[in-house]
Amino acid sequence: MRSGVRNPTRFTRHHVLVVALWGALQHGALAAGDTPPPEPQPDPAPCMSAISANDDDAVLDKCTVLIRHDKTLASDRLKALVARARIHERKDQADRAIADYDAAIRLDATQAALFNARGELWRKKGDRPRAIRDFGAAIKLDPQLEAARANYKALAQEIERIGVEMSVKPQPKAPLK
Repeated sequence: MRSGVRNPTRFTRHHVLVVALWGALQHGALAAGDTPPPEPQPDPAPCMSAISANDDDAVLDKCTVLIRHDKTLASDRLKALVARARIHERKDQADRAIADYDAAIRLDATQAALFNARGELWRKKGDRPRAIRDFGAAIKLDPQLEAARANYKALAQEIERIGVEMSVKPQPKAPLK
């Protein structure tokens, strides 16, 4: 007895299976499509070759790209920051150089040379308290770092001389009311 009506139980099972498979395929496709592929780790070679070539403009361009990339290894970012800071120093951009040394010190606060270099910039800007603190930090990290010892000694003598001059100078009198 075959009429035009199909078996409703068979139709329903088949329908449910198709709908389930379709949903699973869609879910799998969306889940894979929703997450972007992992971003590759940046190549430090262009920055490092610019550093080796002493090409200031290329260092600024290539190393800035490396510094800003989220996936850059800390060691590569540190080298790029120090190289860029030195370029900023040569271009008399002390604030930018200090900012790069700040970032480098946040990455590795065990390198005495970073504190010494930043201290020299603070001294150049006339900020003796920050300079003496950085020189002191450099000496504490590496007591044999001659540049830091010399900078600390010279700045301490300068501060002492200024103190002596201030104590000898007559103080201006307050104006009469």
